[in-house]
Amino acid sequence: MELTFLVVNEEGDRRRFKRFDTHRKARYFLKEGSGCWKECTIINISRKGLGIQCHTHEKITVGSTMLLKVFFSAETEATSVIGMIRWIRKREDGFIGGIESIKVLDDDSLYYSPLEK
Repeated sequence: MELTFLVVNEEGDRRRFKRFDTHRKARYFLKEGSGCWKECTIINISRKGLGIQCHTHEKITVGSTMLLKVFFSAETEATSVIGMIRWIRKREDGFIGGIESIKVLDDDSLYYSPLEK
């Protein structure tokens, strides 16, 4: 039997890992999407995932794989992450969603990304 421990905060939110609010510029690429990079904002980050906000009405589905480039500072290169979309909520100005991190990539790995095949 496997035990799972969840963090329950004051609002009753059940999460496996604590989330940290942030506001980081990022770009994303969906293989099933338009085939080009689009801008987004990372709104929170945890040990295993990211909260994302996008100003697009592109069709995005739960279970899709997303390649993200997150810009943590102007002095460093973007960090590349492959993630799976776990939930999506449509809004007037686009959507917000939760991305489960699958793998953080180095620059050489990007050339062999499953999204590029």
